[in-house]
Amino acid sequence: MKKGVEIVADPRKARVLIDPMRREIVRLLAERSMTENELSEVLGLSNPSVGHHLRILRESGFIRIVKKEAERHGILQKYYQSNALAYFVDVNRVPLEIGRYFMPASLERVRGAIAALNAVTEEFTPVDTKELEELAKLFTSAILQIAPKYQDSGSGDRETTINKIYQDALTSLLRRPNVLPEKVRRMLLRVYKT
Repeated sequence: MKKGVEIVADPRKARVLIDPMRREIVRLLAERSMTENELSEVLGLSNPSVGHHLRILRESGFIRIVKKEAERHGILQKYYQSNALAYFVDVNRVPLEIGRYFMPASLERVRGAIAALNAVTEEFTPVDTKELEELAKLFTSAILQIAPKYQDSGSGDRETTINKIYQDALTSLLRRPNVLPEKVRRMLLRVYKT
């Protein structure tokens, strides 16, 4: 049975997800089960390279074999699937040298939110690096607080689940605007006035 969400706090498991290709494999396998050959075609990697990543992900408990099927030529194909719709690394519970690998993804999340706010207000408000990092940390913490509520929703769609978590996390931050960086707080006030 696939979980909805799993919070990764074990540094050894988190280290496995540092590799962006492994994160992509987990993402693809959360959508549907696939063989090594299918993954190789989608990713543009050789079968041995994909096999290496699959072995590490399987040994770490991120994926499992859900079906074995013999082809016409007798070659046994294994179908892999993610054990959860989404994994979130708890950057507050892993060493800094591991957690920092996930900062670029956190920054991209909030850059998207800032761009959306700027688009809605039709007025550009620049947000500097310090404020962006502060917002990324706040948003990540909010996500980690909300995500456990979705642990048992493994039968749903991955993107729908993640979007619900993000929406809930943003809503929780909006209820506490005083914790937000000043420019972001002002942007939100402009959005709510329109």
